[in-house]
Amino acid sequence: MPAARSRKSAGTQSPSFDFDESALGALDPGDDDMLDAGRLDGVAYAGIARDTWQLESGATVEACRFDGLDLGTWALRGAHLVESVFAGANVPAVSAARTGWRDVEIRDSRLGSLEAFDSAWRGVRFTRCKLGYVNLRGAELLDVAFVDCTIDEMDLLDAAARRVAFDGARIGTLNASGARLTDVDLRGADVGQVIGMDGLRGATISPEQLQLMAPALAELAGLVVE
Repeated sequence: MPAARSRKSAGTQSPSFDFDESALGALDPGDDDMLDAGRLDGVAYAGIARDTWQLESGATVEACRFDGLDLGTWALRGAHLVESVFAGANVPAVSAARTGWRDVEIRDSRLGSLEAFDSAWRGVRFTRCKLGYVNLRGAELLDVAFVDCTIDEMDLLDAAARRVAFDGARIGTLNASGARLTDVDLRGADVGQVIGMDGLRGATISPEQLQLMAPALAELAGLVVE
């Protein structure tokens, strides 16, 4: 049965998640050679340390658990991540353009640059993560949450986002230029700078955030405040 969808306030829908890690159950341990295969299904890994992990375009990681992923680079352009959990990852560079993520959880991890432009994310959760530059230009996001995360820069240029929440998140710079937002809840976020203020149309903010954004909103509207 789909998870119940909660509302933080009337009119603003919260992300809905159908996947839970407990659904994975006991998984067989995967071996190192399997990591380079075109498909990983129903296996668990712990303590992976590599310079590079490359998944070919069209590769699929489904119903897997990774605990400890120490990589120099993670290349997965055009790959698919499905119903999988990644915990304790430390990856300076993630190349994930045009990927498909469905029901994916990433927690207690550090990702430097996350290049995920033109990707499709559905049911994705980041929890207690430190993220550098998150490039989601042109991406399609549905039911995505960033919980207790620190994000240096998030780029949503021309992205389409629906039911996305930032609970206890800190965002240094948010680029919303050309974004199409529906039920995007920024009330739980501490946002340092917003680029493309007009792209925030459709987002929910708090009264305190409105006060902080007032000068930029006045400038956008062409108002002179004296």
